[in-house]
Amino acid sequence: MPSQKDGDELRTKLSHQLTEIDGSSVQWISFSMIQDEDGIPTLLLALITESSAENVVAVVTELISYEYSCELWGSAPAILPLKPSDGYTPHLLHGNADLVPFHDWTYPTMKQWGLFVQRHLLAADEVNQLKSYVIQEINNAERLLKQYRPQIKIGQDIMSFKEIASRGNERFDLLLEPSSLGCQFVNNVIIGRIACLLENIIGSVNTDVDCDMSIVYSKPGAPNQGWHADGDHHTGFNDAGWDENGWQTRLSDPYAVCLFIPLIDLDDDTGYTQFWPASHRSKGLIGFGPLAEIIDATWNGKCKAGQAIWYDYRLMHRGMRNSSSLLRPVLQLLFKRKWYTETRNYGVESIISHKSVRDAA
Repeated sequence: MPSQKDGDELRTKLSHQLTEIDGSSVQWISFSMIQDEDGIPTLLLALITESSAENVVAVVTELISYEYSCELWGSAPAILPLKPSDGYTPHLLHGNADLVPFHDWTYPTMKQWGLFVQRHLLAADEVNQLKSYVIQEINNAERLLKQYRPQIKIGQDIMSFKEIASRGNERFDLLLEPSSLGCQFVNNVIIGRIACLLENIIGSVNTDVDCDMSIVYSKPGAPNQGWHADGDHHTGFNDAGWDENGWQTRLSDPYAVCLFIPLIDLDDDTGYTQFWPASHRSKGLIGFGPLAEIIDATWNGKCKAGQAIWYDYRLMHRGMRNSSSLLRPVLQLLFKRKWYTETRNYGVESIISHKSVRDAA
């Protein structure tokens, strides 16, 4: 049951005394002080070695058994990102004490952690205006579904159309048409405010990147999502590899970034998006999302309406349940390199296809 001071001393001892196991080198990467499920202070250590997990636990136990116990919490074919000892807030939210201006802070923060928070983007009246446009779009899409696809149980069935998609469970992804009032609002109000940030992170709209605009919304009763990344690590693009500084020296810049703007306040009742910061660094972490919960490495995207969360398309995350009585609409802007086409979320057939029109008639 180490204190912070004891944890620091224990970490120093292990990193100095344990440099190899059975001829295999040991590279100590990072550490985190958390509490386990019983509330007991616990020191987590991430390391790289070709020795077996069983051997690592046995050797470490031998070194510390006079005072502490040791157990394996997880292993993966990649460096496991741990939560910093001072938590995520100082790293993901720009503070008044930061010496680097917000604009200059965003690129290295995105590179290191795969996300950051923009505290002020839309005023309350602007949020309300955009929300009214969005609700109209949602109502119109669901009206068309009921009219032309009456066999679909909205919120229960999996569907994938050009305009809207859903994996069931009361979660939806609705594309905004370029002529819609919502798209016009984004182009007239939001794009100008974020243009400099966007250019710093991935490139200029129209010149370097395209933008897909959509509404991700969850209805009351939507459960927790599974862990996933929206985009892959593409062939020919480097991940961070096994170098602890690989995110600085090897990791390719993002080919796509998402901007989430909630249109209601997000809290434990409405739900939010939960992220695994730094998980964008390695393709080997795909499928290991649940481990982030075990090692307490998650960050909960609880924020106010009109604030914004930027994240790398390769970052692991999941939507949390909506246990409130409110609809949870989030504007999603996907900025992507012109060579990249998003094909995962939507289908090729319109809600109003020739066949559906005949069937409805």
